[in-house]
Amino acid sequence: MTINDSTAAEDLPDDEENEPPDDYRDLAATIALFSGMDNEEDRQNLIYSIVRWAIPHGDIKIRAYKNALIAAKVVKPGDFNDALREARTALSAQARAAADDLLGGLPEAPPAPYYTDDGGLYVNSHFGPLHLANFVPTITEEVTRHTGAETQKLFTLNVTSSINGAQGTVQVTKAGLKSARDWAYDAIGGRGIIYPCSRDEAHVVAAAQFLSLGMVEERTTYAFTGWTEIDGRRVFLTHTGALGADGMDEATAVDLGTEKLNRYALPAPDKRQSVDAVRASLALLDLGPDKVMAPQLCATYRAPLPLQPETTLWTFGGTGAFKSHIAALFAQHFGPELTVRGFPTGWQSTANAMEGIAFQLANVVMVVDDYVPQAAATKTDLAKLNEKVERLVRGAANSAGRSRMRVDGTVRPELYPRAQVVCTGEDVPPGQSLQARTNLVEIVKDDVTSDRLTPAQRTADEGVYAQAMSGYVQWLAEQYETAEDWPSQLKAELAEGRDAVAKDVTGHSRAPEAVAGLLLGLRWFLRYARQIGAITQEEWAAVYQRCRTALLDGSAVQSAETKSLSAEAIYLKAIRTALTSGRAYLADLNSDGVPPQTEATHWGWARDDMDRLSARGEKIGWVSGTDLYLDPGAAYTAAVAQADRMRTPLQTSPTRVHKALLAAELLPSADPGHLTTRVSAGGARQRVLHLKVEALTRWI
Repeated sequence: MTINDSTAAEDLPDDEENEPPDDYRDLAATIALFSGMDNEEDRQNLIYSIVRWAIPHGDIKIRAYKNALIAAKVVKPGDFNDALREARTALSAQARAAADDLLGGLPEAPPAPYYTDDGGLYVNSHFGPLHLANFVPTITEEVTRHTGAETQKLFTLNVTSSINGAQGTVQVTKAGLKSARDWAYDAIGGRGIIYPCSRDEAHVVAAAQFLSLGMVEERTTYAFTGWTEIDGRRVFLTHTGALGADGMDEATAVDLGTEKLNRYALPAPDKRQSVDAVRASLALLDLGPDKVMAPQLCATYRAPLPLQPETTLWTFGGTGAFKSHIAALFAQHFGPELTVRGFPTGWQSTANAMEGIAFQLANVVMVVDDYVPQAAATKTDLAKLNEKVERLVRGAANSAGRSRMRVDGTVRPELYPRAQVVCTGEDVPPGQSLQARTNLVEIVKDDVTSDRLTPAQRTADEGVYAQAMSGYVQWLAEQYETAEDWPSQLKAELAEGRDAVAKDVTGHSRAPEAVAGLLLGLRWFLRYARQIGAITQEEWAAVYQRCRTALLDGSAVQSAETKSLSAEAIYLKAIRTALTSGRAYLADLNSDGVPPQTEATHWGWARDDMDRLSARGEKIGWVSGTDLYLDPGAAYTAAVAQADRMRTPLQTSPTRVHKALLAAELLPSADPGHLTTRVSAGGARQRVLHLKVEALTRWI
């Protein structure tokens, strides 16, 4: 942009130079000045005049006017930035001229510390000019990057070679700025030379700053999705911009760092499409059984609520059941390009990367696809895979990440999962504790068929589901402005919902809150759908009841499955398998020999060709009628070994296992103070765990 020379500070007549600038305090009136303005030179001069007025009012005023003018589409970002640079240069020249008048008659100021010529970059040292480098560096841009956890500074440097004029651009962090040789090499390769001298890199960095004074463009970007506050407004960030109650602000820059992450991009809401889009999204319930589709729909509309998700959705089933494709349909509510091939992370990523991405993707659905533990080549590979599951699922449920230290000894912000995590796989996560932190959704082949899936995929690719989410998020933004402390109201509603479903939910103590959280998301979406006329009150009630029933039924099934992974269940399964597989045996309590012959084969004894019974494996206890007496140490050792073979590790200590047996009312002769009892066995008084025979089949 070129401003008419008559506007430059150094060329203004004295009376015009000291004349106060126009008053642009009325922003609406300022925007109206551009109406009907056809002359480009007049338009550029008006932009320059507005910028000159705004500069003394500070950066906040500059940014507010820039955003407003760009949003009103009367000013282009480049024109505003050009005017800002020229205005600052003019004001600096004016200030220097005023200083020169005050210093009239004083000795001439020393030369600039750094200068350039055809040879590159020089420093004026005490002993004369010193050649620093054969290139010229300048800082063209200073980026303030908000990550959601902290604020980073990034610098864009332009490096021009004095050898052949080659140019390169590189972006570095605040810490990387001091490594001049590194960024010079990244920009123009090996042709860039910094000549060795005392503090040579520090001089090059200082020169880049000095040569760029007044010319650095300042820019703010955001590197996360979800809710944040900008200029006093609550907005929802995706790559498209900031979506608030008054619509989409595309002038807000959101860069998540990779092409796939930037596919989280909500469209600007279009009220003409909102009703049809919401109906299309609700129609996904009919794509398959309620037990499969209801949790997905609830989790999708739970994601944008400004509360940490209560559970991880985990869809599992055999290959060919369209698990990934169904997950993609709901991910595409946050961007049409989030197809099966567009998920930003997966189990092949490192645990740290997954944790960081789950923090970035706040208030959206994040799909982690294709958990297949059977494909692990070794036990080590399986352990690494399950470590990732542990960190992601437990971190999401507990809103906790790993604390780390900076080089200076301060603690880094904790990166915990803020996304609504949706996992798919051919198996469930390992262990009772992890399963309790998920909502398990089993899908079998033909639950969803391709003839129903294909039209839904076409609708998703066209951005219809994203349009439904965009209108919903804008409506949620209105709640921030109209409701007092809306997030606190949501927490109270969640607590009420948890109490309401607690009597209908069995199993782990986390189950009521998980179900209540999913239903909370559904209720708010149905309120929005009802308000815009997409559904009737009767449809509202029917959809809600369908989903509530599906979630409660799923919780009951999951409770039974999770119970089989408790420490006592794994212990008893392992004992029984060790006995039947010949790795352990029980002796008769009275004779310390063969139990009654009709039962001996059940307790680890085998018949040979002569019909003689012989014990197999290690003795782990005794049997007498309907009573079992297990040697606590031998039985635990056998159970741990057998559980490892069954790929359901028993990692609980003996004491905790025994207490779990007591809590499950499986130790009839024990009490909290005495888990074992004494019996005469093997010619001595033994301390044993007393169980009934039926215990080995009760929870199996």
